[in-house]
Amino acid sequence: MPDFTSVQPLPTSSVKSLKSNTQSTTASSTGISKVAPSSPYGITLEEIRKLNQDQMTEANLDELTRIGGVKVLATLLCVNLDQGLPRSEIDSNFTMRRELFGHNVFGDAPMKSLFRLFIESLQDTTLIILIIAAIASMVTGYMEHPETGWSEGVAILFGVMLVAVVTSINNYTKEKQFRALSAKNDDVLVKVLRDGKPDQVPVGEISVGEVIILETGDKVPADAILINGSDLKCNESSLTGEPDDVCKVHQKDPFLLSSCLVASGRSECLVIAVGAECRWGKIKSKLVQEQKATPLMEKLEVMAKHIGYVGMSFSIATIVAMIIIYSISDDKKLEYSWPSYILHTFLIGVTIIVVAIPEGLPLAVTISLSYSTKKMLRDNNLIRVLAACETMGNVTSICSDKTGTLTENKMTVVQGWVLGKLFKDEFVSASRTQFPVDAKALEDLVANIAVNTSAYLKDVNGAPQVQGNKTEGAVLLWINKLKFPIMDIRRENFQIARGDRLFPFSSEKKSMAVIVKRSDGSHRLYSKGAAEVILARATKFIDINGRVQELTAKMRGELDRIIRQMAESALRTICVGHRDFANGELPSDLQLLPDAPDHELVVNAIFGIQDPLRPDVTDAIRDCKRAGIMVRMVTGDNIHTASAIAKQCGIMTQDGVALEGPVFRAMSVEEVGKLIPRLQVLARSSPDDKFRLVNLLKDRSEVVGVTGDGTNDAPALRTADVGMAMGITGTDLAKEASDIIIMDDKFSSIRKAVLWGRCVYDNIRKFLQFQLTVNIVALVVTFISAVTGKEPPLNSVMMLWINLIMDTMGALALGTEAPTEALLDRRPYKKTAKLLGRCMVKNIIVQSIFQLLLVFLLLIYGAETFGYHDGNKCVSWEYSVKAKFPTLTNETCVTVNGDNCWSLSCEDYKKNSTVLDYPVSCLDDSCSAHDYRHYTLIFNTFVFCQLFNEFNARRTNNDWRVFSGLVSNPLFIMIIAITLAVQVLLAEFGGNFIKTSSISFEHWLICIGLGALSLPVGVIMRWIPVTESPDAFANPNDISQ
Repeated sequence: MPDFTSVQPLPTSSVKSLKSNTQSTTASSTGISKVAPSSPYGITLEEIRKLNQDQMTEANLDELTRIGGVKVLATLLCVNLDQGLPRSEIDSNFTMRRELFGHNVFGDAPMKSLFRLFIESLQDTTLIILIIAAIASMVTGYMEHPETGWSEGVAILFGVMLVAVVTSINNYTKEKQFRALSAKNDDVLVKVLRDGKPDQVPVGEISVGEVIILETGDKVPADAILINGSDLKCNESSLTGEPDDVCKVHQKDPFLLSSCLVASGRSECLVIAVGAECRWGKIKSKLVQEQKATPLMEKLEVMAKHIGYVGMSFSIATIVAMIIIYSISDDKKLEYSWPSYILHTFLIGVTIIVVAIPEGLPLAVTISLSYSTKKMLRDNNLIRVLAACETMGNVTSICSDKTGTLTENKMTVVQGWVLGKLFKDEFVSASRTQFPVDAKALEDLVANIAVNTSAYLKDVNGAPQVQGNKTEGAVLLWINKLKFPIMDIRRENFQIARGDRLFPFSSEKKSMAVIVKRSDGSHRLYSKGAAEVILARATKFIDINGRVQELTAKMRGELDRIIRQMAESALRTICVGHRDFANGELPSDLQLLPDAPDHELVVNAIFGIQDPLRPDVTDAIRDCKRAGIMVRMVTGDNIHTASAIAKQCGIMTQDGVALEGPVFRAMSVEEVGKLIPRLQVLARSSPDDKFRLVNLLKDRSEVVGVTGDGTNDAPALRTADVGMAMGITGTDLAKEASDIIIMDDKFSSIRKAVLWGRCVYDNIRKFLQFQLTVNIVALVVTFISAVTGKEPPLNSVMMLWINLIMDTMGALALGTEAPTEALLDRRPYKKTAKLLGRCMVKNIIVQSIFQLLLVFLLLIYGAETFGYHDGNKCVSWEYSVKAKFPTLTNETCVTVNGDNCWSLSCEDYKKNSTVLDYPVSCLDDSCSAHDYRHYTLIFNTFVFCQLFNEFNARRTNNDWRVFSGLVSNPLFIMIIAITLAVQVLLAEFGGNFIKTSSISFEHWLICIGLGALSLPVGVIMRWIPVTESPDAFANPNDISQ
């Protein structure tokens, strides 16, 4: 809490005078150099750097002492410690200050350029082998056949380059998205003192000279020096490696380091370095941001490795088979020389490996996660740890806070027992004069509330708005409505400089306290907390006339009854009390007190605070139950309030159990184990209770999601499978410990996180189903063709294109599917569940068999059926003589380089369908030298099978409605359209480079029709009675159904 002493900002002339005086009189004694006349400040950036040397606390302290301490430093920085930065600078947006001392923006290591990512993509081992083989193919091909022999090598190089370009663009886009997400993660609000008033500003707007206010759980936004504080300790392990919390005091170590966490206490500090000038900023600029592999990525990488081994086996077998066929086939020897054939075979083998290794699997996870995290941010879920996105989809149990998560966190005091009198309906509208209580006692109560708080009211468009804890803010709004000057009362009654001390709210004690020194040397303790907790520490109360009365058993019972009635009406109850200490009862230095002596209290008031249930929370909890997720409320409120809210929102059922923290703590593991399936509310719980509950649930193989907002929630958030911190009410420490930040604190946002998590998991399964089908068909077709002596219908360039379709294009199309409500109609998958479910295996097998049958039928009967030549090319006279082709004639004889050459006329070419190959052009100009139409037909049909099967892949279960929701994924439609367009270009204009020939429009329609048969096959295969294994799903608790 800032020291709100009434000190006015220094006049400009005084600042200049002080600066001038400091420069002239202390230059020699303090070592401060003269500042340029154009600078309004009495200290330079270089001077400040001497105050902030890394790992040199003693030297920094000596430098601060030479300057004259923090007050002189503040004067040199033109700031009043009691007022903060002045209005004049706020209006000018701190232009001069930021120009001289920097902005609070941390520089990241520069992103890799697209060119660098492209080069890195080319460093893949299989691509390097392909490049070398392609270059060798170009050289030998050119040497043997200068006209077109180099074309295959060039085409393969082009395919490799295309794969590398697409991969590098994907990586670049992914990195940009993750950096944007990281920047959003760092975008937090910081409490500051400006123009004498507390405020909250984005961390990027902090300037040197800023007076910042830090509390337990906050992250230090910039390097700073302690002005004053209470029990301040910081965790600096992230910078120094020191595991123990560091106590911050003026005499020993007043320096606070950026990015470190406030472990305990409260303080006001003066910022001395921001952005890159901070010690953390200097380190961060050298760090390279890298995303760790998620569990799903690791699982898929293992699967990819095994598939790669299968692909390598097929590759070796294909190469061996093709070499054996060459050695025993005269026709093959006519087509290729021995070196050319070895290279040709090797290229096909390596390409098989490229196609077989499903590097698209991890890519699909990355694309799906980057897409989903961006969309989830719009749904108020900020993903800090990528693994949480996929884990959230299989959560089986959620332990949720109540306040702000299930309720609106719009606190209003609606009932109150004030100074001995209970007010109900009249409480909300009553003015100060309408409270028939002692005026002096009411003023003391208001002082208690105004001083003993970490919240404050900020004027927003003429209306007071609570900043900080909403429960405390509700009581502040009540005294504000009674027209009490809160800030003046606070300044008058609480001054840290005087030695007053604040004991921050403790979730273990369920209370907070303040001790203030009074003019006669005595002390007064103000205490506030959970109603029954404060009442248990009380021995007296103040009546309506302002007299202190003994708290008899009868009166205590009456107050207990009032608290219970409020709680059963779903009201949050807090109690306010005090205690007076005579002069000498407490040490003069209140910092020596180990804890607040908050016993033997006098009760001033009990307030009933209404916090309405969020309108969407009941539906969200019902949906979670439908999805097989057990929702439990874990709250600090008393059991009556918690149970009432739990029943309203649907958490508490007729057979459900509600426990209080102390009872839960006293139970053995065996006792809790029997109760956990029905445990739905844990009230008056401490962070340790939440931590224990999480561990007990995990011991039962549950996947646990936990919400938290307090510093002490950090252990539970870290232990949970998915820790979810509240973005509005959560402390920085809670956010640091979390995996997901719920930006709007709503439970309905958690429901959306579950939906997106399941969507990511299912999208990966869709892609896996699609890719494995392509892999199986491509590998089997190539291998069988090689074994039977036929040229594989899918050459190296074709397979590289297919690799793009099933890897990058498939990942983009299937990895970006949006979630549907149907995802909540199934239970979560177990951690041990296989990625390939029974239905997926069935779908892959059926589609693979269909496509293999189709391709082999076209390979065997396609040429004859469609009137294509079985042989695709013609041969030179030299080869035709060796082959003893009887069909050649010498109708036309020409002389080429002195050698006689037989040339075929177009008519003869059409008749002689046994012609196999040609290395030298020997046809008339009007005849086509190559006829690849047969294999072009197979290539087209195969690709169309994949395009239509991509629609089938949108469902991994027995749902045949594969077009449902397609409109909501325009990227899928665009990918299909792009793939179709490129396929037409490759088939029609690929020529010698890709080994394709133009086919008629009718034959294009036949290719499309044959490929489209994948759709009815997809419908039929879903009627095969195979369902998912029940063992794949987590067993639901009976209570959640």
